[in-house]
Amino acid sequence: MSGAVLDGVRTHHSGVNPDMPAATTLAHLIDNLVTGPPTTTALQHLHDVAADQDPLPIADAVTSELTGRNLPAEHLRQIGRWLSEYGTRRNAVALGILLLGLAGDHRDRDLLLLLGSLEDLSLYAAVALTRSQPDRDQALFDLAARVAGWGRIQTVRRLAGTQDPQIKAWLLRHGFRNRIMDEYLAHLAATTGDLLSALTTPPVDDELLDGAGDILAALCLGGPAKDITDYPAAPETIDQYLTLVTQRPPSLTRVDVVLRLARFLTSDQAVSLNWTDTHRARMRRTCDRLVEQSDWLLAVDHAMDSPDLPQFRLAIWPARQLGIPTRTRIRARVHQHPDDGYLWQALTDDIDDVLVLAHQLLPLDHLANGPTLDVGLRADQPHHILDLIVSRLDAHPGKGWSLIRIALANPTIRNRNMAIRALTAWPPDTIADHVVAALQHASMIEPDPSVRGRMRQLLATWTTQGERHAAE
Repeated sequence: MSGAVLDGVRTHHSGVNPDMPAATTLAHLIDNLVTGPPTTTALQHLHDVAADQDPLPIADAVTSELTGRNLPAEHLRQIGRWLSEYGTRRNAVALGILLLGLAGDHRDRDLLLLLGSLEDLSLYAAVALTRSQPDRDQALFDLAARVAGWGRIQTVRRLAGTQDPQIKAWLLRHGFRNRIMDEYLAHLAATTGDLLSALTTPPVDDELLDGAGDILAALCLGGPAKDITDYPAAPETIDQYLTLVTQRPPSLTRVDVVLRLARFLTSDQAVSLNWTDTHRARMRRTCDRLVEQSDWLLAVDHAMDSPDLPQFRLAIWPARQLGIPTRTRIRARVHQHPDDGYLWQALTDDIDDVLVLAHQLLPLDHLANGPTLDVGLRADQPHHILDLIVSRLDAHPGKGWSLIRIALANPTIRNRNMAIRALTAWPPDTIADHVVAALQHASMIEPDPSVRGRMRQLLATWTTQGERHAAE
């Protein structure tokens, strides 16, 4: 797991426990460098110690320790520059950035933007820019535009409440979008960007309209951050969006948004918002009327024939909602892109067909080359496609043995676990000798103790039940 992902999960979900001993050690080393001769050897020692420390648990504590020591700012800045410019390990560079946030100034802006462009360092650069730059919002805006994943999320969060018109306009059109989940930033964009006001102030350009639609769809989905229930202006904003989109030509994204709004408007969550049943029903009728129009249906149908894979993938859900045939088209596309997990997932409602396709399209001979301790998180690879299929076989007892057998010998722990889960669902009286033999062999070569234990437990269950049936 990358540093950016780990920091993102901790700052948004699990929390962070401060590492005070490590922070004190680093503060002491920095103090010695500032008050004594700043030798290259001492700097290298600080670098090496910092490189072994997770920067997130020590960041605030180091800042507090150094602030209390009242050290010369320019000396701290020079140490920060050295670590940031010459550091060869991520954690050491993060400490350098932290020091620039504590003691840096406008001279460090370009360096912080450069380092912050690396997602693993974006959080620390965003904090440093916030603390050190006189035009903090513009500096954060410059950084946010350079990153697209957790770095975008961490940076945009620090733009909450900005009054800068350029930044507010960007938030509504582009700033909320990220490679993780738009739901993380949708509420911030709607509130800080004043979405309702933007939609009611002509002219409303297409980028704004489509940004608004995606923000509203993300808010309705809910998820890891504030959602539609935390947005008091939701009823008026949805109403205004529907008014505007009715006046514009359809597009695939607009069809998708209107369908999601229609589904939301009939949900229990929607009932709790500040609007009348009559108001809500009127908006739902507007949604239904729009997606029933021939040009709206054609927008989706044409996208299902698009050579552009992202467009095709986006069209699958709306097409199914509108009753447009999809299966034949998805099957054809999965032949062109056999490593695309989303396409396979869209076919799993017919497990027999998926099993046939798997034998036609997957490199099965290369998926059973022995167990390892790989946990199996690699998306859009043949191992992941095998996972998508085998993980559903517990709902179809007795089917898919040829893939289960391969999964038992797959390098990823997850696939082997899914094979065990599938076999656990099989009725005991259907277990053939060759299945037992395959699981016995798998258990003997399994390197993970917990997986090996589950294999042996299942074998023991089969033995016990077999003896019971024999006795009867």
